[in-house]
Amino acid sequence: MLDKVKRFYWSLKEDTPILRCVFGVTLALIFSTTIGYLVPHITAIFTLMFLEPNKKPLGLKKEIGIVLGLSFLGYFGVIVGQYLIDYPLVILPLLGLVIYWSFRFIKIPEPIRLLFLILAILIPFISLKANLLGSVVLSALLLNLIIALVVVRISFFIFPITSQEDQIIEKKKKPLTYKNINLDKLAFNGLVVVFPIVFMFYLFNATIAILTLVFVLLLSFDPFIYQSKKGVALVFANVFGGLAGILTYNILVIAPSYVLYIFLIISVSFYFVINLYSGKKIAPIFKISFNTFFVVMGVISTSTNEAGNTIWERLLQIGLAILYVIIAFKIVNTLNNPKLLNE
Repeated sequence: MLDKVKRFYWSLKEDTPILRCVFGVTLALIFSTTIGYLVPHITAIFTLMFLEPNKKPLGLKKEIGIVLGLSFLGYFGVIVGQYLIDYPLVILPLLGLVIYWSFRFIKIPEPIRLLFLILAILIPFISLKANLLGSVVLSALLLNLIIALVVVRISFFIFPITSQEDQIIEKKKKPLTYKNINLDKLAFNGLVVVFPIVFMFYLFNATIAILTLVFVLLLSFDPFIYQSKKGVALVFANVFGGLAGILTYNILVIAPSYVLYIFLIISVSFYFVINLYSGKKIAPIFKISFNTFFVVMGVISTSTNEAGNTIWERLLQIGLAILYVIIAFKIVNTLNNPKLLNE
């Protein structure tokens, strides 16, 4: 009997990272949905970003720095949206410079550059619809980030990091920077790929397809996406995550219940997180699928009876973004190859 208890205890300790991640993302999504705040799924996406494999507790200083950093980056977009949105000859070259240097400054961590690029382009674009909407969106993102950081703290307190997990994290190699790459060409190619889509969105005020713009920005930070099976994997991951969300939505339509909603979120979270922590080569696909599931659940929690159609529209927008980035980088990198000849 004692041996069984010991085996259960050690098995539970090995599964601590999984339990922590499931607990955190579920709590984040359910709490944000319950209080009825804007874009509740963003809270879960933020939480997953801090609880994915090989992540340690941030600490108070880093948490404060992240909130202040997001505020600074976001208010840059707000200022541009409020004062320069009516001057396209000023704002478009400025956004071009933002795009170029977001690719060029590789010494700055990629998540920070990517976040700056998204906020600098997205918030002024949202301001086209209403002047103060950019500030509202930024405030919503900041609150979602703060909620996510609190949930992450609670998750690490209830499921503390184990010594075995700490050793694995320490042994994890840091990602290598670009080698044998002409950074000026790389940044220019990124500008050529991203700027036309940004220009078209601003020109036609295409707020209805804003998810396409967001995913183009997200995917553009992998300029060699066409050289592997990443494109196919991305399509599969997003479709798979979307189908999981649609299935959950249809179950809730048949039997609308808040308890059932919580149970479904926990069940789906366990499935994705277990595969995310499996250590397999396909594990990153499940992170993308999980994020897509959150986006779909956000649509469900904030939409009316047309949520099912909206989900399919969003999946189509994601697919278009993937297709555009793959084709555009294939053409641009062929014409202006950033790889050095002595590679």
